[in-house]
Amino acid sequence: MQQIEFIPLEKLKLDNKNPRLPSNFNNKSENDIIEWMLEDESIIELMLAIGQHDFFVGEALLVVKNGDGFTVVEGNRRLTSLKLLSNPSLATIRVNKVKQVLEETTKRPKSIPCIVFDSKEQIMQYLGYRHVTGIKSWSVASKAKYLYSLLPTLKSEGIKSQSIELAKKIGSKSNYVKKLLVGYKVYEIIKDNNFYKIPQLNETTFHFNYITASLQHSNIREFIGIDEISNIDDLENLGIDEKQLSVLIDWFFRKNDQNRSRVLGNNDNLTKLNNILSNPEITEKFKNGLSLEESDDLINISENSFTQGLRKSLSELKKVREYSYKLKNGYSDDNIETLEEIVALCREIKISIDSKQDGWKL
Repeated sequence: MQQIEFIPLEKLKLDNKNPRLPSNFNNKSENDIIEWMLEDESIIELMLAIGQHDFFVGEALLVVKNGDGFTVVEGNRRLTSLKLLSNPSLATIRVNKVKQVLEETTKRPKSIPCIVFDSKEQIMQYLGYRHVTGIKSWSVASKAKYLYSLLPTLKSEGIKSQSIELAKKIGSKSNYVKKLLVGYKVYEIIKDNNFYKIPQLNETTFHFNYITASLQHSNIREFIGIDEISNIDDLENLGIDEKQLSVLIDWFFRKNDQNRSRVLGNNDNLTKLNNILSNPEITEKFKNGLSLEESDDLINISENSFTQGLRKSLSELKKVREYSYKLKNGYSDDNIETLEEIVALCREIKISIDSKQDGWKL
């Protein structure tokens, strides 16, 4: 059983391969990582908690020996908070908030409880349970990145077998693991294409859950060339139509003059987009600029919609007829033009119906 050791703070180093970090941080300095971590408001809250109550032994850091020091594999947010409490000059952003924390707290832990492992791999299974399945859940992107990083360590081959092996290691379901792995592979393609040069879109602004959620919709999957997730067994050959994928990402992330994208990646909008992509004619209209809502309305038009519209129009016209009997003054030119437009529309609807079946005459 691993024992807790108390290690001097200055010997503890941040892990620049932490799954929560953007991939381009692999060779970044500790100062770069601390600055990135500080963008999260919760670091200030964590500093306050440690500075007021000291470091809880039950939250020991998980570390591996690295030269004359130790790399913290689990607990990088806590280590960042400890380093800032000890040396606030490390803060290049939120400087005033860090200073305020120092003024409001007294605890400055220097000897930190840690559990030392022989290798990083020994910690991975625990991390998978804790952050993918357990109570301290990472973001969907961090989970996927972590699972993807484990693929080279597995004995099995093929995504089906690898998903089962990973699921057993972390206490999860293989279909969930597989969905994350496929989603991350799609993300890698997007990243390799420089996020299709969409302004301000990068690793930190990309919503990974848009991808995993999209993969649950059959027409969206078909649009970008991906088979049913359960049928996939080769991550390197997903059969993705990269041109169509670039179109989808453009819909999700390119902003218009009102700072809005064409499709927000929530469940309602993805359902609408999936419906639209079931109809090639309406898909083309949407590609050419018709809004998501207007396109979805076209999909949902049915005989029932037509019948309800007719009945509602008839009810309103009956009311207008009653008003016409009771009006004492003459009708305005605008009223007459509106009536003529109604008659013209009725004739147009009648012609449309006559073109499909023998109908009544107006």
